[in-house]
Amino acid sequence: MKKLLILIHFLVFSLLVKAQYEDYGFQRDLSIIVKDSLHNIMKNPWGGGMNSCQFSQIDLNGDGIPDLFIYDRNSSRILTFINNGTPDSVDYVYAPQYEGLFPPIQTNTWARCYDYNNDGKADFFTYNYGGIQAWENVTPPSGTLKFRLIANQILSVQDGNYTSVNVANCDWPAFVDLDGDGDMDILTYFNLVGPGCWLEYHKNMSKELYHNADSLTFVQQTYCWGSFCESLSGDHITLDTACPYSLTSVNPKNVNNIGNGVKHLGNTVLAAHFNGDSLYDLLMGDNGFPNLIELTNGGTPDSAFMISQDTMFPNYSVPLHLYSLPAPFLFDVNNDGIKDLIVSPNDPSQTNSEDLKSCWYYKNVGTNSKPIFQYQCNNFLQKDMIDIGSSSYPVLFDYNGDGLPDLFIGNFGAYDSSYYDWYMLNSTHRSKIALYQNVGTKNNPQFQFVTNDFANIYSRNISGVLPTFGDLYGNGHPVMIIGRTDGYLDLYTDTAASIYPLKMVLTDTEYMNIHVGYPADEPGPSSAPQLIDINGDSLLDLVIGQENGNLSYYQNIGTKTSPYFKLINDSLGGVNVTQHATSNYGYSIPCFFRDSTGKLRLFVGSQSGNLYYYKNIENNLLPGQKFTLVDSNYLYIYEGQYSSFAVGNLTNATYPDLIVGNYSGGLSFLKGVTPSLLGMDDYTPSYMDADIYPNPAYDKINISFPKNVSLETANISIYNSQGLCVLAMMQNTPATITIDVSSLTDGLYICTITGKDKQQGKELSLRNKFLVIH
Repeated sequence: MKKLLILIHFLVFSLLVKAQYEDYGFQRDLSIIVKDSLHNIMKNPWGGGMNSCQFSQIDLNGDGIPDLFIYDRNSSRILTFINNGTPDSVDYVYAPQYEGLFPPIQTNTWARCYDYNNDGKADFFTYNYGGIQAWENVTPPSGTLKFRLIANQILSVQDGNYTSVNVANCDWPAFVDLDGDGDMDILTYFNLVGPGCWLEYHKNMSKELYHNADSLTFVQQTYCWGSFCESLSGDHITLDTACPYSLTSVNPKNVNNIGNGVKHLGNTVLAAHFNGDSLYDLLMGDNGFPNLIELTNGGTPDSAFMISQDTMFPNYSVPLHLYSLPAPFLFDVNNDGIKDLIVSPNDPSQTNSEDLKSCWYYKNVGTNSKPIFQYQCNNFLQKDMIDIGSSSYPVLFDYNGDGLPDLFIGNFGAYDSSYYDWYMLNSTHRSKIALYQNVGTKNNPQFQFVTNDFANIYSRNISGVLPTFGDLYGNGHPVMIIGRTDGYLDLYTDTAASIYPLKMVLTDTEYMNIHVGYPADEPGPSSAPQLIDINGDSLLDLVIGQENGNLSYYQNIGTKTSPYFKLINDSLGGVNVTQHATSNYGYSIPCFFRDSTGKLRLFVGSQSGNLYYYKNIENNLLPGQKFTLVDSNYLYIYEGQYSSFAVGNLTNATYPDLIVGNYSGGLSFLKGVTPSLLGMDDYTPSYMDADIYPNPAYDKINISFPKNVSLETANISIYNSQGLCVLAMMQNTPATITIDVSSLTDGLYICTITGKDKQQGKELSLRNKFLVIH
């Protein structure tokens, strides 16, 4: 009861705050030109990078052309691309405006689009606590993309009991009409009991029971579809194997009493036609291995039986070699009407997979029933964007002395190699610093690639490199200090004769013996330094982010020509960005900057991907003193896990711009714009409150508008406390709108309604907060 009262008081206070403006406003800008090493304009430079991606098709803009939905499990981010549909051409344009319209996805799992009910609109399926969650695509004609939750867990009759179709978070099941009756069946690895080395088949009974495909009513047919078994310790496939389980020998209610073997988790499955017959063959990937295995079906439509295998698929072209757990995706990539093959890693480990060349594209020069996959490239879509591997740490600093901020990008590392230790896969990453020179003008930046290995960092074979720059010695020559995964810092000094352009050379390792953290199992920076005069004495101090989510403050107690750093506070400002409910680490990355009045402000990147914003920095530097936390998810800016931020006046002198890094290794550019009202969207010209009741809500909310508002249509989005859109819909607007929120978990939500007012003829935005308590 006390917790409920606290939440209600917080809600009431939030709703009473009127006419307060945010300190900053940001709007995504894809127009900033970036040129590659050949001076060609990159097509999608601000796409944010790609690592371990899951591909599926969905019509995003209602033009009848299948577009791309991509979920990068490494950074837990959605990417959406519009397909221009140019015949015989790969023609995709990054379109992030659709990303927030999809249902929430559990971190580092899987999600896909598939039209299960044959209505021409791809529906949405995602992992949900060991099972499959299903959302129907209910987008109205010419309307905004909209989904309706229809099943928290897809159930199947298994040994007489309705039980969730079991799918591991690291697996990729096959959704396919196996029996040709028009509805969606499921193939998934048998992980419910015993060793997960068998492929179980769940038949959809929608056509048999209801004579249509619009239901998800499953019955398990077998534990061992195809009569093959995969090795527990490797990717070896044994064909013609008798199934040790029968549908009457396994009761899912008593799974704790059956099977003592180690479960073999981590498999990807694609069921398709590969040899010209009507039987479904398989392409399969395995956790810890770089290859795909093709299994040929020599059975019957009613009884699959795998008779041969190709362990180096495709053996007639460039065989796939992609660590780890490659997942195959079949769709028409180049708009020629024939399905092609895309493969990307699906390994749940963020440190075991290729990251720079992780999207292999094979063009199908055969037919859909008998494909011939011809290798095209290993960096599909990646080659069109800034992508430096795993994690990107943007830093703005004038590299050549022309007064324009140039763009440096550190990283956790880029994939280097893999090896096995006691049958377990291990992979190494090596850091680099990329440099893009600003060759634009004061208010019109343009970035030209210079190098992907500034200061020859790669040769040192280290990881977790994040740079910071400043004139520590008062000689006009900036230095560069980098953090490392092991928690130490290194010093680089400028040896250029005329200062610019910078030429940094390693001068001191384990600089001043400063050490702030230890390498963890997670791929974040254990020392994330920033040089900043934080105490106003005209000397550059050091603030260092840590794996534990805190900030350490090292005051420069030296002179302008002889710096010396002393630890003052290892919990500066009370900053801690660790979300303990999901992780033991925070991986704070500080970005101090000054506002237009000269006051210090602080953005902090985090493992969660949220933007933490702090004020009241000055005079709060000693132990026990705290900065003011404005928001732990400022403006709902989320570009993926392991976020980092760079702030600078690149496009205008009034509002600072924001460059955001993430674990996918790419960047997003957010242009500074006029700040909006507190908690409101910044792109609409008018703002007011909607009335939401009951509040707290149990199973539904009602939304009513002010008397002077009459919207033509209402675009409604509901966001959870992590900034994820959990419900999106469009509705013609009566005086009151009712929305079912029974599927939402307990917590605080923000509802945003936008639309054109009939009387005023302009766009309006309404927003309010509400609680759900079941």
